[in-house]
Amino acid sequence: MEAFGTCGGYLNLWNVRCDMDINFERLKYEVMGLLRSKNIMVLATSSDDRVTARSVSCVVLNCRIYFQTDKIFLKCEQIVRNPNVALCVDNIQIEGNARIKGHPFGEENKVFIEKFKKVHNGSFNTYSHMKNEVVVEIEPLLITLWKYRDGRPFRDFLDLTNRRAHREYYDNSK
Repeated sequence: MEAFGTCGGYLNLWNVRCDMDINFERLKYEVMGLLRSKNIMVLATSSDDRVTARSVSCVVLNCRIYFQTDKIFLKCEQIVRNPNVALCVDNIQIEGNARIKGHPFGEENKVFIEKFKKVHNGSFNTYSHMKNEVVVEIEPLLITLWKYRDGRPFRDFLDLTNRRAHREYYDNSK
């Protein structure tokens, strides 16, 4: 990925204006708390110049986002061809890399299936036992939140790759 400049002494890989650095750990804690409370997110995938989006039932574990799906569905085919995905929920946008991890009852997915059963019991009972089901893990790379303070809009950017966070105030009047 090409660097577009610097922000607070580090490379600004996402080509966004940086008004001020903010505390990475504090923003990460806030964002992960918000994401853990969101059980349905919209997932966008793409390959071969086709972009698709759909809602997925997800859980957050150790700063990663997980969902299960049938491996023959288009979203899995697109992830295999292009692991770059995006998610959104409410005022939060997420860019990340997806990886297919095997059947929900596979040993590597033990923690996932326990939490998924608690959060999405209906989906667990209906789909998790099917032979074509797989778990998809998304590693977030960049998370953006729209916020307002005193009526003034801004975005907080959480760059998980470089462990940096910054705030950009939005003013389109200039």
